[in-house]
Amino acid sequence: MVSNSGRLWEDARAKAREFQCLDRDVRDVLALIYYLIAVQDGAAMDQVSLRSVRYRLADPQRLHQDLADLLPGPAREEDWTRPVEKGMADLTQARLAEHGQDHGPFTGPPPVEGTVWRLWHALNARHGVPLEDTLTSDMVTEDVYGRYKSSGMTVFEHAVRELTGQVDQLLLPTSGALNLRAHVKVTGGLHAGRTGRLRAVTWGANDEQRTCTDAPAVFRVNFDDRHESADIAPGDVEKLPEWDRRFVVVHAGEPLPTEWAASVLLAAAGPSPAWHDEATERLRRWQGDGRMVVLVARPRHGQALSAEEERWVDSAAAWADEIIALEADDRSSPPRLTIDQPADALHRPARLTLAAAPGRAPAPEDAPSWARTHRVAVAPTITAAVEAALSRIGRGHQRTAGYRQVPLLVARSAAFIGWSVEQLTAGTVLEEARVEWACREEDAGEPISWWALRTRLRYQDGSRSEETVLAHPGLLSVVVYHAQEPWTDTEVVLLPSPAAARGKAREFLRLPTVTNNVRAGGGNTDRAWSFLVEGLNLFLDSSRLRRSEVRNDSQLTSAHRSVVPVALTDEEFDDLQDRLELSPPGAPEVHRLADLMANSVCDWATLGAITTAVQPNLPAASLDPWAARQRMLQWREAVTRATALAAPHHEGSDSAAVRDIITLILYALHLRERQPVGDVSWWTVLFHLQDDQHVIDLVEQTLQDSGHDVIPRLSFRSPDQRRADPVTRRWERLNRTRNTGHPQDSPAAGPPDGPDHGPDVHGSRRSRPDPIIKSCVPLAAAAVHAVLEGGFTEHQRIRVTAGPYEGRTGFVRRPVWRLDRETLQIVVPPTTYIVNLDDLDDTIEIDAGQLTGHTDGHSRPSSPLATPNNPAGDPTSR
Repeated sequence: MVSNSGRLWEDARAKAREFQCLDRDVRDVLALIYYLIAVQDGAAMDQVSLRSVRYRLADPQRLHQDLADLLPGPAREEDWTRPVEKGMADLTQARLAEHGQDHGPFTGPPPVEGTVWRLWHALNARHGVPLEDTLTSDMVTEDVYGRYKSSGMTVFEHAVRELTGQVDQLLLPTSGALNLRAHVKVTGGLHAGRTGRLRAVTWGANDEQRTCTDAPAVFRVNFDDRHESADIAPGDVEKLPEWDRRFVVVHAGEPLPTEWAASVLLAAAGPSPAWHDEATERLRRWQGDGRMVVLVARPRHGQALSAEEERWVDSAAAWADEIIALEADDRSSPPRLTIDQPADALHRPARLTLAAAPGRAPAPEDAPSWARTHRVAVAPTITAAVEAALSRIGRGHQRTAGYRQVPLLVARSAAFIGWSVEQLTAGTVLEEARVEWACREEDAGEPISWWALRTRLRYQDGSRSEETVLAHPGLLSVVVYHAQEPWTDTEVVLLPSPAAARGKAREFLRLPTVTNNVRAGGGNTDRAWSFLVEGLNLFLDSSRLRRSEVRNDSQLTSAHRSVVPVALTDEEFDDLQDRLELSPPGAPEVHRLADLMANSVCDWATLGAITTAVQPNLPAASLDPWAARQRMLQWREAVTRATALAAPHHEGSDSAAVRDIITLILYALHLRERQPVGDVSWWTVLFHLQDDQHVIDLVEQTLQDSGHDVIPRLSFRSPDQRRADPVTRRWERLNRTRNTGHPQDSPAAGPPDGPDHGPDVHGSRRSRPDPIIKSCVPLAAAAVHAVLEGGFTEHQRIRVTAGPYEGRTGFVRRPVWRLDRETLQIVVPPTTYIVNLDDLDDTIEIDAGQLTGHTDGHSRPSSPLATPNNPAGDPTSR
């Protein structure tokens, strides 16, 4: 005979089997949720909706706990230690048992037998992913069993994640919302203008009916321009078309694809748009690495352009890799993108290709024309114009987000590639770009090397800025000098500008500089040696040419300058001087460095290159500059995070001390654990706030080994040098002393090293003042307690919900910290707490799962704060 529980389980299984598209594990979890809802809510199985299921899926941990309470059984501590294959075998046996009608009891005290518990027990085994038939030696670890490797989740956790996505896919269409994986554009808020795909959805909760809301509350969007995501309100997203991955035609006013490898704009001006079809068909046959986008500068409906569509054409002309237009009828006028917009020869000379209008005879070669004046090629046919454009495009180059707005002409240049790598490394996103000017080499087959780009950048902290980036070829400068004592008397060879040599202008002197043409082959030393021979008639051994670091020429440009210093002997310099004195105007000149520094006869970049090359002793770097910058940024993040925590709880000197203590702990944990400051858990911070000695050990052991002189006796630097380090300065401030018995004393007061001359009120000398850190660690611990999540704070009122003390109330005294011996990290949040129960004199240790917050009007009498390792000062001691 089947019990009511068994009949309810059969109904739940039958309802879950309606979703045949789900995997077996996912259907099992769905059946368990149906069963749970029917038992908890007392609802008929046919009345349980997917919205009720989604309500439970919103909190997987609570769902697991509810099922564990409903389906108790033998202790399950061994679930996580079961090998993957053993768990799979248990799951198979549980499913086979269904056919034996072995229902058994389903609720009640353990042990419990029966189909449901066996399935629940099997679902709590480790989830495994299949491996290849052959494993390399480095893949054979304790997590690998046979042909499966643990995924780091249980079967239940993996199935819940899969079921959540499947239920969302079913609910979204019924709510009229966008589907998951839909391509969207953000239209409002901080991320306006960014595009991406919907990754997940969060629903509102109707706690009274225990269902999710009819409409989604928040979408999680994965952005295209960077590997990051954000929560966006449904009203702030706009669905984008799903474009073909290889070839797309977009007309004026239509949304542009979010990524492409090549783009060609077809001008709209001409006697007929029929040539667009011919050009489009030829472009469709492009065999490149990605998507080809054809931009047609006319609306799809064929009517006149609106103001918005004219702006679209202007943007498309700025972004397009190639532009194809018909030659004007009179040939002396510029071609037109639209009737009212001419093609700009200054901005687009290397991207514009003209085609003779169909049916027109080609112009004589010597006939004057706009194209010949501006060196723009004119193809005899539409097909020839397309072939010319495709030959320059080549295989294309994949671009997304703001990088789509950078034509291939610039995107392929070495300067832009270097600049974009720098932005990527710094976490900066290019949101918008527009090429304002570009200049190609005399040889049209070579890419451009001079360009100006106006950009809009978004930084990691969410701030934005508009910048203009100017690029020119890499430069190689040679510093030829004669060393003197002092080094500022060193004599340097410089060149006047051609205009200054003719006496017609007064311009800065410059270093002998040549374009660093990488294609020409050879290194910097070879090119510098060639210049010395040809320009100065100096024949030197190439081993005397020292190489120097490559630096950006200026913050406003994207161009690198290499500097090669060459030191001349006395004899070589005298010989050079004699030859230069007999040279005509415009020849190299010799100037003393001190004169260059005192008079504005050369620019700052030149003076900096000279100074770096000739100074006798280069200062040694104390730390890799990139690592030093990252440390500085993490220190600032620690200060910001600690300030936000300490400010609401303390004022005056106490607030500064609490801030400094928390800042130093965050920064030390960042260095020791090699994780960003923002990822350091407040529970980990609280562990080190047990007492002042924990703080001292962490700070001194970690920071001293990282180059911060927090232990003066081990430092070789002077006190002033130590105080120049903000980390050391804050630590010294915390170790100053103040007399806790005299609040009026300044916390900055120094240690009372002299004798105490005050009155002996109590017949004994006053105690030595404590360091600021000792008195403020409890205050810092209290401030951290106030923001903790997932645990209990000191002095919090609690009630015991299970175990021998069930029903009793009391106060939390402190957490019990435990060490994970595998990771050597503390387990957070704490799993047990030391508590004071109202009717017991002694403190006891109780599992966190057996405690809950409680409010009954009782409060502990006010008393000084205490740290967990200071029981004497703890008001819970009795």
